Amino acid sequence: MSEKNKHAGKPSPEKYRMESLPGFDAVPRDMQDALERFNDDAQEIVHSFLANLESQPPPPIVYHYTNDVGLKGILETGQLWLTDIFSLNDPSELTHGFSVAIKALTSKVASDSVVSQIFAKNCAAFAEQGAIQKIAHFFMCSFSSCGDDLGQWRAYADNGRGYAIGFDAKALENGFTKKDGIPIPNNSTFHIAYNDARLLGVQSQIVERMRNLIMMPAGRGLQNSAIKVYMAELQMLLTLHILHTILFFKHEAFANEREFRFLQIHKANEPPTVRVRARRYGLVRYREFDWRTVAEDALKEIVVGPAADYGMASQFAKDSLGLFHPRNVEVTRSEIPYRA
Repeated sequence: MSEKNKHAGKPSPEKYRMESLPGFDAVPRDMQDALERFNDDAQEIVHSFLANLESQPPPPIVYHYTNDVGLKGILETGQLWLTDIFSLNDPSELTHGFSVAIKALTSKVASDSVVSQIFAKNCAAFAEQGAIQKIAHFFMCSFSSCGDDLGQWRAYADNGRGYAIGFDAKALENGFTKKDGIPIPNNSTFHIAYNDARLLGVQSQIVERMRNLIMMPAGRGLQNSAIKVYMAELQMLLTLHILHTILFFKHEAFANEREFRFLQIHKANEPPTVRVRARRYGLVRYREFDWRTVAEDALKEIVVGPAADYGMASQFAKDSLGLFHPRNVEVTRSEIPYRA
């Protein structure tokens, strides 16, 4: 396995988990140990899945779809934005993944005790109430191995009037995942998987490993406060590992996007410095990736969208390159016969 694949795509859930909740010291030592074993087991399950993703080399070129303002900004600042995953344009990516997990959990405990069934309902409410945002800080930037896809032109590039910016994937990846040749533990890159059955399988394994822990406090004469802290810690760990799996999957309907994702994770109790931009009726947190500083020659191609006036759009791209990034970058046009 290459040096890159030993580290990229493999941030440790244990590393990014929340600190134990107040009052956790009141939980018996053997129950604390059981939670740690579950954390380790779940981490191994996720990493076993990731081993396959990591074995896949990055595509030669990855494309970032954007509009004219985005193109100018990326060229002028030399930055790409990593968006808070809880501020994504399409939150269904997360809700879909959690719905698969809740299905797995509910199915596993259907014949178990009432306590287990209540735990499953509480986990579902935990996700619905947005509490998962307190687990850790996740930021991502999406690319595609396809630089001329109709769905992405429509969804991400001003309905076909924008651009697909092509980068040398390996150069950009190295700049994102390493500093002076040393892997950056917070940063990773990977191909997205479009396989609901596989997602369910991974999440079912995680749920099975924690199933017996739900009833562990029973019959021990513990204070209610200790039981609540234990159950909250168990729920938090389960949710963290479930969320970790979701980051590597999307619904099969989006398979045409062929996404290659750049991901950055930070501990919940160590929030990173972020910037905020406005979106209609909302604020979006993001972090900046200075691609030009670490991979100045990574930019290779700019594709003009199929609905754009090619003469004007290509000249805008060339003028922007001349002003902000005077390199040998090819400007091409989409081959899709587009109907507005």
